[in-house]
Amino acid sequence: MRDSEPVNSGDPSRADPESEEFERVAGFEALSRSTLKCIKGVLWKDTPAHYFLNNIEENLTLERQLQNGKYKQKKPKKFKVYYPKERDIVSVHFRDRVFQRSLNDNILYPNISRSFIYDNMACQKGKGPDLARERLKCFLQRYYRKHGTVGYVLKCDIKGYYPNMSHKVVKDCFHKVIDGWSYKQAVCVLDGQYDTEIGFNPGSQMIQIAGIGILNALDHFVKEELRIEHYIRYMDDFILIHHDKQYLLECQVRIAQMLRGLECQFNTQKTGIFPLSDGILFLGFHYRITKTGKVIMTLNSANIKHERKKLRKLVHLCKRGLRTREKVDECYRDWKNHAAKGNSQKLLQRMDNYYNDLWKEADSNGQ
Repeated sequence: MRDSEPVNSGDPSRADPESEEFERVAGFEALSRSTLKCIKGVLWKDTPAHYFLNNIEENLTLERQLQNGKYKQKKPKKFKVYYPKERDIVSVHFRDRVFQRSLNDNILYPNISRSFIYDNMACQKGKGPDLARERLKCFLQRYYRKHGTVGYVLKCDIKGYYPNMSHKVVKDCFHKVIDGWSYKQAVCVLDGQYDTEIGFNPGSQMIQIAGIGILNALDHFVKEELRIEHYIRYMDDFILIHHDKQYLLECQVRIAQMLRGLECQFNTQKTGIFPLSDGILFLGFHYRITKTGKVIMTLNSANIKHERKKLRKLVHLCKRGLRTREKVDECYRDWKNHAAKGNSQKLLQRMDNYYNDLWKEADSNGQ
């Protein structure tokens, strides 16, 4: 039986337990569905396993706390990742992840994504890096049919996108699409996990939604006012293709002005205009158009160097008994599946030879 304690409408942390909004986000059934989503791929960990084994009691308690305003987030853990670049990541406690996932999936994401353009490709249902890569190939093929291989690319990147993201801009973005109790809960999540007014650490699903949402107005500006047909964005990495270099220079200036209104700015080292014939580096692959219109997609050389170094380390760990051959082979197969998304037949043959030689070298050294 749900707690029948009267609700104080003046307390933003309390909710009306009979409201449809509350049921969609914090009702027992909503939290149970969220739990099933959150355990995917992590059930081998202690905390998710404990929560799942006791999910009825845990979700009833969570529902009651949200209903009477006693729910409080636990302090998230922070850690660093070093590839492809060093950054701080936030790890949210599993109970808090269950609630945030329900809030995101049932209220925030459906409302904020309603006005997204198709070519906003990150962190959405039915989209992702694979579709983004195919979409860019499609754009290059379309461009070739109209203009051949002569053209220019404006490649843009935002400086310190998450570390410099304004909390006010994110809250304003959310407030445009949700209000009431759900908006107050979203603000509580942001304020509870981050104690400054500038900057977020990736790792929370809500921050991913902020990342794809705050530039939505920019997407519409590029497509509808600048009239750029071949435009694609993956989080803060976006590309404009056009036959007129001077017009792209004008676009760059106008986009920079709009970014300032969002308290963002270009990363000048990664932003610029260059000939289409130089190719495009996007999501780990290098794209170029041949004279016949074929789009060649090859893996970024930095990724290949990193994989060679990692494989050598893994083989040595295996020979010392710290890894199994099955795990090392699985790791290599995963990389091959990624590399195979491009035109990588010869590369994969070379990597197979390199991988086999690593094992032979380890055996000959008696490791």
